[in-house]
Amino acid sequence: MINMSNKKTIDAKKYSELSKIELSTKEMEILNEQFPEILKYFDLLSQVDISENIDTQTLSNVFREDVSVDSIADKILDVVPEKKDRFVKGPRMM
Repeated sequence: MINMSNKKTIDAKKYSELSKIELSTKEMEILNEQFPEILKYFDLLSQVDISENIDTQTLSNVFREDVSVDSIADKILDVVPEKKDRFVKGPRMM
């Protein structure tokens, strides 16, 4: 993993353009000062050993059986006054 907190300069303007966020000059200056500190926290998080906290053996996807269900579409189409193919036809709207 790259240790980004060791970078000398981080360009807030570049990241604001990439994320399509408009920042004022003052906000960019503040972010340029805060970026190294923020990235230090990410480095700390990446150093945390979580291997004992994750039990990959018990994780599984549970899917229900795919069962066909009768639709009421045909019943609805039987009672509407006007229809075209399998669509209900209504008055024209402006």
